[in-house]
Amino acid sequence: MLANDSSEQKQQGGFSLVVNAGRGVAELMAKCPKCGAITMYSLELAWRLQTVTCSECSTSMRLRDRELTALRDGVIEARVRLDALTRTPSPEA
Repeated sequence: MLANDSSEQKQQGGFSLVVNAGRGVAELMAKCPKCGAITMYSLELAWRLQTVTCSECSTSMRLRDRELTALRDGVIEARVRLDALTRTPSPEA
């Protein structure tokens, strides 16, 4: 790994999607690589800005095509798992 890769990776942070089932809205959750704080942004706003800023330490985390693609792939995998769960009787039934 190149030195630039490791410093670049630190600036990306960890991104997850949180879906509000009642409203059908997805929000971007970002875990700061510097302080570990969790920051929430509207997915669309984060994409327009291309960055998410930590609410605790102001570290800037870049959101690029590859991060959005990884989130999309994760949503597809989660959808498959949800579909399987809804076809399986719950343990309480």
